Amino acid sequence: MLLSLLQSVLTSLSATTAQKINGVERFASFFPLRRFLMKHLLRTVTKAFAVLSISLSTAHATVIEYTSSTLGGSRWRANYTINNDTLGSPLEEFTVFFNENLFANLADAVGPVGWDLLLIQPDTGIPATGYFDALALTGGIAVGHALAGFSLTFDYLGVGAPEQHAFSILNPTTFDELDRGMAQEISVPTPGTLPLLLAGICSLVGWQCRRQGGAQ
Repeated sequence: MLLSLLQSVLTSLSATTAQKINGVERFASFFPLRRFLMKHLLRTVTKAFAVLSISLSTAHATVIEYTSSTLGGSRWRANYTINNDTLGSPLEEFTVFFNENLFANLADAVGPVGWDLLLIQPDTGIPATGYFDALALTGGIAVGHALAGFSLTFDYLGVGAPEQHAFSILNPTTFDELDRGMAQEISVPTPGTLPLLLAGICSLVGWQCRRQGGAQ
């Protein structure tokens, strides 16, 4: 009910603003504020239902995969691939959340051409989670397709590698949440792993041949 009320107020305000500043071509000037306010409400709801998010992610959620690599010290980079495999319609907006007790100093957000990015810092003073939001300016991700190229850096305040984090899939017009889940980390093979494995196999084969030759 609170979400619906806020949407109605913001929609009315945006329409009024558009009329005062010469028509629909200037409507977009209000949209970032509306989007920002809705995001703050959404991240509060997402935090409150964190347990539900985890259970839903295992059941049917859209898949967001990521790899993380250390940049030295507590600094990390995460790269995301978004898979539209459950919506039944183009995926036009997603938000990835960052726990304020584990992540800080979100920066260097990049994405594919045609996507508008919004980066909000985690804040332990409020407290409030941070988030990385991406909005498709045209089209979005078609059903059954995936899109990589989303990335950002951050400080990880926990131990070891960054933990999984929650995400939401949104309707950018109504701000309804279409799906939610936990981003899945993909392990990246250590450079040189394959050559070492092949060398080990060759050594094993050579040892077996020598053993058979000695037995004859």
